[in-house]
Amino acid sequence: MKLKKEYTLEEISQKYNCKIKGDKKTIINSICSLSKSKKGAISYLTDKKYMDLLEEASLACIISTPELAEEITQPVLISDNPLLIFSKLICESFDCTNSPIFSLNNKKNSNISKTAIIGKNVVLGDNITIGNNSIIFPNVVIYDNTIIGENVIISSGAIIGSDGFGLVFDESKKWQKVPQVGNVVIHNNVEVGANTTIDRASIDSTIICDNVKIDNHVHVAHNVIIGENTAIAACVGIAGSTTIGRNCTIGGGAGINGHIKIVDNVHIHGMTMVTKSLTEPGQYASGTTVEKAESWRKNQARFKTLDQLAKIIKKENGEKDEQQ
Repeated sequence: MKLKKEYTLEEISQKYNCKIKGDKKTIINSICSLSKSKKGAISYLTDKKYMDLLEEASLACIISTPELAEEITQPVLISDNPLLIFSKLICESFDCTNSPIFSLNNKKNSNISKTAIIGKNVVLGDNITIGNNSIIFPNVVIYDNTIIGENVIISSGAIIGSDGFGLVFDESKKWQKVPQVGNVVIHNNVEVGANTTIDRASIDSTIICDNVKIDNHVHVAHNVIIGENTAIAACVGIAGSTTIGRNCTIGGGAGINGHIKIVDNVHIHGMTMVTKSLTEPGQYASGTTVEKAESWRKNQARFKTLDQLAKIIKKENGEKDEQQ
C-alpha cells in the first residue's frame, strides 16, 4: 500500500526518534506485510521466528528491535516498540476511519452484479464488489473494500470487514489501536451464517476460499485464511493470522489459536482447543466428556494430586523423575 509521500529512512527516524542501521538515504514509498514484501516498502519484525521471511524479502527497510537488528541484513529502523512505530506511520499516511455506513442506493465506487440479491436494511461501505447470483440477506453489514464472489450466501446479521483486533502498548503503557487497512475477500460458492463476523486484515486480506461453509455465530479474526471446501460449525472462534487448509471440518465451539497453520484434511471435534499448528491430516480432539457431577467433582479433586502420585509411582519403580 502506497504511502501519501516518499520518505527517506533518515526522515522517518527523526520523526519517531529511532536509530538507523544501514543507508539513511534509503527511499520508502509503501507499507507491506513480511509475507508479501515489495520493493520500496517498509514492514516490521518483533519475533525471531519470522526471521526466515526476510531472506527472500525485497523490502526497503524493516522496523525491528535492537536485538533483532543485529541479525537483519536490510536497512533497519531500530525501536523498542516496532509495532507502535509502524502504526504511527500508517495513521499518518492513510485514512484509518471507515466511510460512513450507508444504504445500497448511495453506494460509491462499488461493483455489484445486477443478478445479486440484496436484502432489506443491508448496509455497505465504499468500493464493494458482489458477484453474480450472490444473496445478501437482511441486516448484513459489509465494510469498505470487501470483495465477494459469485453464488455467495451471507445470512442475516453477519458483519464482513469489521475492524481487526489489533492493539499495541504506547509509551505510557496504554493500549492503542493498530490501524487495520486491509480487506476481506470471499471467493465463490461460500456460505456465511447468521451473526458471523469476519474481520478485515491489518494490511493484506482475510481470505475465505471457494466453497467454504461457515455456520452461525462464528468469529474469523484478521489475516485468517480458510482453505477451499472447509466447513465450520457454529460458535467457533479463529484467532488472527491463522491459516486453515482445504477440506477441513471444525466442530462447534472449537477454539483455534492465532498465528498457527492447519494442514489439509484435518477434522477437529467440537469444543476442541487448538493451541498449536497441526501438521498432519486426521482427527483431533481435546477436553473431557460429560459425566455426572458427583463423579466429575471427585475426578477434579484427584487431578490436583496427579503429579504427586506420578512421582511416587516412579520412585517405587526406581525411575528417575525428569520433571524435577
